[in-house]
Amino acid sequence: MMQKSELILLDSPALSAAFPSKKPLERLFLGFLIANTASQLCGESQYEYWDRRDVSEQLTYLVPTSAATYSVYLPNSALTLTLSADAFGLAVTTAVFARIAVLDESNEDAYRFSELREYARQHPETELIRAVLDLSTPDKVLSPSLIRSVNNNHN
Repeated sequence: MMQKSELILLDSPALSAAFPSKKPLERLFLGFLIANTASQLCGESQYEYWDRRDVSEQLTYLVPTSAATYSVYLPNSALTLTLSADAFGLAVTTAVFARIAVLDESNEDAYRFSELREYARQHPETELIRAVLDLSTPDKVLSPSLIRSVNNNHN
C-alpha cells in the first residue's frame, strides 16, 4: 500500500512510456501535471498508482488503478459524469498532451495528442470523454474549465 507522502508517477515506467522523449526532470513535472489535472477534474486529490495502457508501440496513456470509476464535474454545464478508470485516464492524459503540445518544438507531443484524440473517438465511452475534453469542436482543444486561469472560479 502506498503512503500518502509517496510521490507517484514520478519517473515511473508508465510515465516514461507515455512521454518517451522527455527527460527525467520533465517527467517529474508531467507527473505533477497528471496529478493536478486529475484532481481538477475530480475535485479531490487521490494518492494512487497509475498504470500504462498501450494503444500501439508508439502511443501510451495512463490509467489510475485505485477505483473502477471516477466522477468528473463539468462546471460549464453543471454536469457530473462518471467515467471508467480507462476513460478517465485517457481524458487526463489527452488533456495533459493538449497543454504541453503548444510548447513542443518538434511536434512530438502535438502528434501524440492528435493520436490520443483519434483513439478517444473510438473508445466505448467516447461521448463522455468528448464532454470532458470538449473534443467535438475542432477549434477548441480543451474546455475553458480544464485550463487553470485567474478567470476561472474553481481554481
